[in-house]
Order: sequence, then C-alpha cells, then structure tokens
Amino acid sequence: MITKDLERSDLSGISVKSSHFISDITLDFQFDDKHHKVDVKSVLGMLLVPIKAGTTLRLLTRGKDEEEAMHFIFDLFRIFC
Repeated sequence: MITKDLERSDLSGISVKSSHFISDITLDFQFDDKHHKVDVKSVLGMLLVPIKAGTTLRLLTRGKDEEEAMHFIFDLFRIFC
C-alpha cells in the first residue's frame, strides 16, 4: 500500500529507471472506483495515473529479467513512499 501521494518527479523517475529492463512491467490498481493498468516504462502513462496514499498496487513483470525487475521496482516504490 502506498503511504503518500506520489509526485510527478517520483513517477517519472520510476519510469526512467525501469526502462533498462527487458521485461514488461505493469502496475495494476483501483482508484476512485476505476481500474487502472499502466506500463511502468511509459513516462506519459505513469504521469497520467493518480497514485495516491492508501492505494494498493499490484506489480506485474513478464520476461527474461522479470524477477530482477520486480525486486528493483518494488524497492523503488519503497524508497519513494
């Protein structure tokens, strides 16, 4: 669960740092009764979604380096939150 609202700079930083992975990296979550699914590698996609305090995120990775990508992105969210 996210403990603080994520700033635009946080979201773009996560997106840029995720781009060195081969795997697909997706966030899946509910906000304001709407289901959101966003490609973490897409800076624009990340900037268009509201990730607010109290949101529970589901991180999905798929590809050759999926386990490494999952741990890396999870740690980034822990740092920013």
